[in-house]
Amino acid sequence: MICIVSCEHYPDDERIYHREIQTLVNNKIHITYFSRSESDIDLSDQFVSHINYQKSSFSTDAYQKDLLRIFSENRPMILHIHEPALLPLAKMVKELFNTKVIYDVHEDYPSLIQTFSRWGKIIKNLNGKIWLRKEKQFLEYVDEIILASPAINNCGYIENGFIPIVLENFPSSTILPKVDFKSDRGNTIIYHGHIGPERGITELIESISMVAKRVNDVSLSLFGAFRTEQYKKNILSLINQLGLNNHVEWHGHISHREIWDQLAKNAIGVIPFLDNPLTRLGTPTKLFEFMAAGCRIVASDLKPMKRYDVDGLALVKPGNVVALADHLVKELNNKSVKELQVNQRKIINEYNWESISIRLIKVYKKLIP
Repeated sequence: MICIVSCEHYPDDERIYHREIQTLVNNKIHITYFSRSESDIDLSDQFVSHINYQKSSFSTDAYQKDLLRIFSENRPMILHIHEPALLPLAKMVKELFNTKVIYDVHEDYPSLIQTFSRWGKIIKNLNGKIWLRKEKQFLEYVDEIILASPAINNCGYIENGFIPIVLENFPSSTILPKVDFKSDRGNTIIYHGHIGPERGITELIESISMVAKRVNDVSLSLFGAFRTEQYKKNILSLINQLGLNNHVEWHGHISHREIWDQLAKNAIGVIPFLDNPLTRLGTPTKLFEFMAAGCRIVASDLKPMKRYDVDGLALVKPGNVVALADHLVKELNNKSVKELQVNQRKIINEYNWESISIRLIKVYKKLIP
């Protein structure tokens, strides 16, 4: 049994399901896929056996305990985990069944601690060091490490004897939308992904208030789940307070396949991230998705935004509401399509999942007897 396990992501997560699992399926590799989320979706098919545990009914510990029960009856050949919270499961499975373990690292976790912890700087640094020491202790039970970004280092994988495989979150060329570069998308702006204060959503809403005074039919569509209920209340209240109910609409979370239709309808894709330890490292997937969908791109001037070659990228000082509004207005008035066509060709020819997916197959072929 080859098992892919997640405890925090949606079952149809772009990276886990639409990229990695589909790549394995296309190579006739049968997968047992375990997820833990508040979702009723069943992704089972000829090559995938999908079992979802309801988050409200299973804590992370209870989830791992039940997986161990299942594994005792059907020993896994490969265990591919997607969160560090599952490292204890990897340890147990390695010790009990000598299973080959793949550790798929989506984020730089010390940066997550620095960004989201409410403690002071000293405590944050201490917690980061404790986490790194803990991760390092589990690495002896890991066989292969996959990274979503070349900037992720965590406890120093190379120094600990690993040669990590980098699999960037490039979009799959098989599901790219057909783009009509002659169509008028109007004065439309889209943001999709996690919605939290660290991502500059408050500043984005405030900037739309300024844009609306200069472009009276501007609209912003927000797609994604709020990080906290309190922040959701804050943002919806701010939209109402600024009189933006006719300009800003929150649509909630939608599936990965559905988002492409929305991207292709909007003129500008915006990435308004604030400057923090997390946003200084990871290149957002939405950058490539905006390129693929023919959107103009307005983004915060952060190092990850400049890691790849993007034409016509408008960069704004993070957190500067006035500058963000000015760039949005400027790009709404920009009617050139040359850079948009160049960006889509870069996705089709270079920045796509198919160009790097062979790395994943090589990892699996190395581990499968």
